[in-house]
Amino acid sequence: MNLYQKRIAQLRDLMKKHHLNAYLILSSDPHLNEYLPDFYQNKTFISGFKGSAGTLIITHEKALLWTDGRYWLQAERELKGTFIELQKQNNTNTFLNWLKKNLKKNEILGTDFSLLSLNLFKNLQTNYQIKLKHIDLISPLWKERPNLPISKIYEHKIKYCGYSRQQKINQIREKMQILNTQNHLISSLDDIAWITNLRANDIKYNPVFLSYLFINQKTILLFIDKNKIDSKLEKKLNRDGIYIKDYYEIYQEIQKLRNTNLLIEPTKTTALLIQYLHKSVKIIEEINPSTYLKSIKTQKEIKHIENAMIEDGVALARFFTWLEENIKKNECISELDIDFKITEFRAKSPYYISNSFATIAGFNANGACIHYKASKENFSYIKKNGLLLIDSGAQYENGTTDITRVIPIGQISKEQIYDYTLVLKAHIAISNTIFPKDIPMPLLDAISRAPLWKNQLDYMHGTGHGVGYFLNVHEGPQTLSYFSPALEKTKAKEGMLTSIEPGIYKKDKWGIRLENLVLNTKVKNPKNRDYGEFLYFKPLTLCPFESKCIDKTLLNEDEKLWLNTYHKKVYNKLSIKLKNEPKVLKWLKNKTKAIK
Repeated sequence: MNLYQKRIAQLRDLMKKHHLNAYLILSSDPHLNEYLPDFYQNKTFISGFKGSAGTLIITHEKALLWTDGRYWLQAERELKGTFIELQKQNNTNTFLNWLKKNLKKNEILGTDFSLLSLNLFKNLQTNYQIKLKHIDLISPLWKERPNLPISKIYEHKIKYCGYSRQQKINQIREKMQILNTQNHLISSLDDIAWITNLRANDIKYNPVFLSYLFINQKTILLFIDKNKIDSKLEKKLNRDGIYIKDYYEIYQEIQKLRNTNLLIEPTKTTALLIQYLHKSVKIIEEINPSTYLKSIKTQKEIKHIENAMIEDGVALARFFTWLEENIKKNECISELDIDFKITEFRAKSPYYISNSFATIAGFNANGACIHYKASKENFSYIKKNGLLLIDSGAQYENGTTDITRVIPIGQISKEQIYDYTLVLKAHIAISNTIFPKDIPMPLLDAISRAPLWKNQLDYMHGTGHGVGYFLNVHEGPQTLSYFSPALEKTKAKEGMLTSIEPGIYKKDKWGIRLENLVLNTKVKNPKNRDYGEFLYFKPLTLCPFESKCIDKTLLNEDEKLWLNTYHKKVYNKLSIKLKNEPKVLKWLKNKTKAIK
């Protein structure tokens, strides 16, 4: 019996003790973050699976893990020997459908309500008619559990902020008046950091801090670990009408509410919090006003983001120059070295704070694993022939970056060139699109996939996600993914920052993904004003695509024009910063040559 089999056996003993028929373990914390503090890595503790998305169900006979196509190869590897069955999640194979089919009437599903969204809680109870019990079975088993994070909170300098925190709070209060709500509770950490213009490092790569924020027309309360904030900053917050309370006092505070209403976002608020509310409190369920407000970047923020992209582009030009030079010298370079060196070059920027996610550097077959992460136990050397996929990004004081490029190593095959060119065509197809303002962005996903679908190819992830401003690299409400419903909150607005990242992944062979960040931008000099405003995707990322991987005969004239225009922009923006670095400038000039 291995470690994970033993933990599942111990969990089953606790399930018998508490009369549970099944136990649900979510990839979740009390703030429903995508990336979790180590303290809340329950799924990994029980299963060994380290992917950021996954759901475990343990019954007395079975152990099953659902995850989406980004993680299937990783899950197959990490679940070996655990007797946990991998469930390849899609629209029909979901843990909810499994529960509906397999959990009998009056059988009890246990789960920790402090990690369960109100939305999912209601869905399980109402639509799936599942009997739920709030219970934490992980804490009794996890004896050497990591501590909760205690990073220091600091201000995001006002010169980089689109609005002061007073202005942001006034905007939120105005939205609250429109919704006729007296109180607003916010659990999502990116919203809280944005509203307060504060940052920290409680979650690796995401400059946020564990907290709750309560707002009404008179009071603003910030619930945090008081050891994270110094008295000088607390006094500044007090002057702005924000008062500090202990992190766990949130439960006592919301218990006090009577004969009033409370605005919450049900997908970002836990079921446990709601259970503390008095029955006289009316819940108003809407998207957090701050989520909309922060998704639309101000002109000041856009200018800073463009400067951050120049910083990132310069670091990448230096890195790729170093990589090509050392590959030619036959230096022994591993995937782990890629992560170290790309971070080293970025860290030279005075604006650099941290990486924005764990660097993905996958050579050949490893690149086919969409969220592959090299480790000391499992990595490859970059040698001989093949394709190297590098997906990386940084947090700068003036913006968040996320970019993927694929690099040829040695000789590459015609099939690899063909696949790269198809992915580039997919990238250009949507990058070149003009679309109506307010169209639900999931509907645009098919435009990117069309060149791949034409060849009966596809990829098991979205084409793009929203990006924060010196905040989370994955932020909504917009998304470019036909896996997501076309909702009101996903409508395209001017100023939204989104990734475009189509791909092709061939198991045991290679992976290709090409990613830029783009800005929803109003079309200048419109041809027709009778059909409302139209937008286009303005590329902000500044890094060349690889001409050695492109079959130019597969590109039409519009695609060549887009690529040449993009490369000209990359050269013009970066060459000014590299004028005293002839070796890097030579690399840049060569990579941005116009194709015919």
